[in-house]
Parts: sequence; structure tokens; C-alpha cells
Amino acid sequence: MQSANGDALSIKAIDLQDYSRVLAILTTGFTMCPLLRWLYPEPREYLQHFNGVIKHYCGSPYSSGAYLNHGDKGAILWDTAGEKRDNTSMMEFLLRSVPAHRRSETERVFETFGKYHPHQPHWYVTMVAIDPIHQRSGLAGHLLRHATKISDAARRPVHLEATSPHAMRLYAQQGWSVLTEVQVGGSPPFFPMLRQPKA
Repeated sequence: MQSANGDALSIKAIDLQDYSRVLAILTTGFTMCPLLRWLYPEPREYLQHFNGVIKHYCGSPYSSGAYLNHGDKGAILWDTAGEKRDNTSMMEFLLRSVPAHRRSETERVFETFGKYHPHQPHWYVTMVAIDPIHQRSGLAGHLLRHATKISDAARRPVHLEATSPHAMRLYAQQGWSVLTEVQVGGSPPFFPMLRQPKA
């Protein structure tokens, strides 16, 4: 595949030495995410706490994530079946870092996330981000196809949450189905989605 400007794309598996590169992609890619900016509406707060969000929410993606190697334009992180995240530690971090008036609804949002996770073994896409100057150029679909090729080979369903209608449509194009639409208090709506493995 080639990018919009004709550059060839390649995908490299993430390891720990790539952390700063991947963090830069994710930090810029999520600046317009409705849910994250609801959690951290002030730019300084967002930049201050985003690294902590990745650490606590994404678990240990460096054994299973991937990113666009050419130009560091995008990244995807996912947890494979059997990997565990410390939800207690994650919630403690969120409740320390979000504005005080958002704490109760933040807790309810993430509790709701958990309610829609499949009971059977599954993979969980935690983050998909494209550098804003390269968004809407097909790169996210390229990353998602890379991930689903691996999950299909493993015969695992894949769960995620779309945090905008645009993201929901993008995931639907790659085989995800919307489970429901959820809104908690003043939070933006989000859409739990599930993709069954393809033959």
C-alpha cells in the first residue's frame, strides 16, 4: 500500500525502544478525541496526563501492538486474549487526574466500558491514532487490516470502543458491528463494537 503522497507504507511491531515514538503519535493523534478531551479539556492537563492514560489504560501493548514505520504517521495498540490490565490502578489514576467535577461520571464511563466486553476470550483494541496531518487518508484502515489479519489467524473476536461517529463508521468498514450507543451524564457518546473472526 502507498500513502496519499505516494510513499510506501510498512508496519513494524512495537517494542519498548519505540515507546517515545509511539507516545508522540498517540498524543498528537488523540488531540481531537471527544472522550479524551472531555476527560482533559485543558491542553496543559491533556499533555500532562496523556502518558499516564496510555500506561494505565493500554496495559502492556509492546508485545502485541504495531505502528506505521514509515514517517511515524499512525499507531495501533491492542491487548491479546489473556492479557490483563490493572483496572483498580487505572481508575485511581483517572480519578486523581481528571477535573473534580468529572470524577463521578468518569468512573461510570469506564465501568460501562467493562460491561460490554465479551465474556469469551477476545482481543481488545485500546488505541488507534493517526497524526492529524495524515488523517482521513486511509492509514487507519491500513493499521486495522493489519491487526485483524492477525486476530483472524488466531480466531479471536476483537472488541473496541468508537469515541466518535466517524470512528464508528471507519471500524464498521473493517467488519466491526455496533453493540449499542452509550452516553453517561455529560460525556460524549461512545459506541462499543465487536468484530467476529473472518475465515
